Order: sequence, then structure tokens, then C-alpha cells
Amino acid sequence: MSSFHTRIQWSSVSLIIILLLLFGASLYGALSFILHQHIDAQLLSLVQSQAHQVKKETGEIEEILQNNSLQEKDYDHLEKENHEIREAIRDSVVLNQEGMVQWKGEGVGEVTKLDHILRNQVLEGQTTYETLQHPRSSPVRRISFPISSQGRVDYILQTETSLDFVNETLHWLLITLGTATIGIFVMGWVGSNWIARMALAPVEDLGKTAATVSAQSLGTRVFLDAPYNEFQQLAKSFNSMFERLQRAFESQRQFVGDAAHELRTPLTAMRGNLEVALQRERPTEEYRDVLASSLGQVEHLAQLVKSLLTLTQFSGKHPPIDLKPISLKPFLEELVSELSILADEKGCIFSSHLQEVPDVLGDVGQLKQLMINLLDNAIRHTPEGGSVTARMQFLEDKVLLIVEDTGSGIPTEHLPHIFERFYRADQVRDRESGGTGLGLAIAKEIVLAHNGTINVKSEVEKGSVFTVSLPTV
Repeated sequence: MSSFHTRIQWSSVSLIIILLLLFGASLYGALSFILHQHIDAQLLSLVQSQAHQVKKETGEIEEILQNNSLQEKDYDHLEKENHEIREAIRDSVVLNQEGMVQWKGEGVGEVTKLDHILRNQVLEGQTTYETLQHPRSSPVRRISFPISSQGRVDYILQTETSLDFVNETLHWLLITLGTATIGIFVMGWVGSNWIARMALAPVEDLGKTAATVSAQSLGTRVFLDAPYNEFQQLAKSFNSMFERLQRAFESQRQFVGDAAHELRTPLTAMRGNLEVALQRERPTEEYRDVLASSLGQVEHLAQLVKSLLTLTQFSGKHPPIDLKPISLKPFLEELVSELSILADEKGCIFSSHLQEVPDVLGDVGQLKQLMINLLDNAIRHTPEGGSVTARMQFLEDKVLLIVEDTGSGIPTEHLPHIFERFYRADQVRDRESGGTGLGLAIAKEIVLAHNGTINVKSEVEKGSVFTVSLPTV
């Protein structure tokens, strides 16, 4: 697998080379076009001036030839006119309509035959250009220009010029571009290596720091000495991740410790009872008491394990809920009726005020568990003669489930922690009441799984109010 450092180098240099090739090809093409246009313009200017002279001289020749009785002086004049045409077209040639040489300048060597298609185009009045490749000499650019009179092309004037200057200029341009490309490639490779090394140095430091992090050193934090916002943000993200991991590990460690402590208490009680029972023979009634006490501890362990499994399920990616539109009032009325028996046994007043509210997306079983946890918790912490009230109302697209009691209340310093696992504001009294310390933690997980919120308000010796907010359908 290639390194990111090398990838940056090759990407940077490749981009530079591609841009240079595009620039070089564009420059070469543009310069070649401009030079050929310049050559063609020069040829056209030259051939236009020659064509004017040739047309004038050929006109005089035709007047003489139209005279049927030519005298000796006429022959001399014809020879003079032919000589003047050859002088006027010293580096050109004049062809007739059949493409045969009519007049040839003194500076012209071998004449290349005009292509049949080009000849027809010139006879139609077009000016044509062509590049000729001679096997023993440099290439030339040739123009074929029509000389016409009375709307008819009588002659074809051809002249040419060497393309040595154009080819030499383009050749040196290629050498210059090639040399510059090699130099820029070398400098780009060295420069991109330096840039990649400087850019990735903070990432390497970050990797080294991350490699040293373990469960015992989650307090490590990353400090990058890089003047780039992206790397500073990356360092902040890593530090935030370390903080979340640290909190998760500490929470897990505390959870395991608390769970072990909670499991150890009933196990220790069971072991003590059994050891005492086995020290000597006892009456049947004493053995029965020991077994009954152990059974109570086993039931407590079973409830604790069930609660732990529930929390484990809610901590996964797929909480054990099936959200469907449900009406809360019917099952809450049934639940209040069932729990009123517990309130009567405790000697407290249990009442409900359930308004008609819209349906919510929820899981009936889990919401029932939520309300059992809250109401049972309120009943257990409300003394004889106190009151527990369950309310349900609709407020701003939310359904509010409220459990209010007149119990002993929760001290202010304990309020931020009461939804934590195994947290008890009063350790001794909560254990004596049979609680596992997981009821409110489970309640919070259920509410979060329903995209809701839960909060508490409490005053010592005045009671507590738990409020659950659930979104409507």
C-alpha cells in the first residue's frame, strides 16, 4: 500500500506535468498557426503585386497576337514583354489553364505539378495554399493565385517560400518546453516532497500520540503545533474522542464495579445464612427460614440480572423497541388501577388526571415499564399519609407524562446523578426497599429510545416531580 506522502507527491507533480503539457501544446499550436498565417499573408501580398504586373504584360501580348500581320518590331516587343514578365515573377511561375508552365521566373527550379483538384479550385477563382515536402530540400509553402480577365481565369500564378524559419522556430520551442518541463518536474518533485512532509508532520505527531493511548492513559490529550485551522480542528476532534472514550471507560468501569458490589451483597447474605445453617443440626423451621431468606436473595439477584440485561439491550445499536402509533390513556388507566393496590398497602393516596392527548409513536411494553418504574419509585419513597399523582397532558406538540409525589424529596447535589446506573441518594433505605438502583437508568434509556426527554424537580421534605416528554405522531 502506497503512503499518503507519496500520493501527494505524485498527484502534485502529475498535475504540474499535465498543466505544462496542455500549456506547451496550446503554445506550440498557437505559434504554429500564427507563423503559417504570417507566411500565407506574405505570399498573398507578394502574389497580388506580381499578378498585377503579369496581367498588364499579358494584356499587351494578347493585343500584339491579335494583329494578324506581325512585323519584326512586334517580335522584338513580344520578346521584351516576355522578359519583363519573367523579371516580374523572378521567384514565381505562371501556368495556363491546363496547368502547363507559361512563364517561369529565373529563380525557380523544378516546378511541381499542380494537383488536379487544386487546379480546378483556382480556375473557379479561389486562392489555394499547400505545403510541399521535397525529398532533398526543406519543405515549402506554395500559393496558387488566379489571374482573371472578363470574369474568366486565364492564368495561374504560383509562388512559394521556404518553411525553414517556421520549422526552426517550432523546433527550438520544443527544446525550450522540454527543458523547462524537466526542470519543473525536478523542482516540483522536491517542492511537493517538502510540502507533503510539512503538511503531514502534524498528522504523524497525531498518529504517534494516538498509538500511545490505552485504557490506562485515556487522559492523554493532543497538542498540535500547526498554524492550520484544519489540523487544529482535527486535534480538537481527537481530544473530544478521547474525552468520550475516557467517560465511557470510566462509566463502564464504575458500572462493572457497582454491578459486582450489588451482586456481592445478596450472595454474601446467602452464603452467611447457609454457613450458619450448616454449622449444626437445626429444627426444620430454622432451615425453612434460611431457605426463605435465600429465596428472597435469589429473587433480588434475578431482578438485578434482568435489569442489567435490559440496560445492555438499550446500550446496543438496536434498542428493543417497536415504535407504533399508540393511544396512551387506555393502558395508563389500567396501569394506575393496578398500582393503586401498592399505594393502599403503603398507606398513601394515589390519584390520576389523564387528559385526552394525541397518539404518540411508542412501544406499549416499554412505556408501561417506564411508568411502572416511575410510579413504583414514587410510592416507595412516599411515607404513609402522603400522595402520589399521575398526570398526562398535551403541550406544544408534546405529550407530557408527569409523576408527582410528596415524599422526602432529593437533595440538590444528588439531582444530576439520579439517572446514573446504581446511583442511590440514600443507599441504606433504597436497599431496604428492595430497589436495584437501575430503575431510573432504565427509564431514561426508554425515554431516549422514544426520542423524548425526562427531567426531575425536587425539594427536600416536599417531594419530587418527574416529567417525561414524548413527541406526537
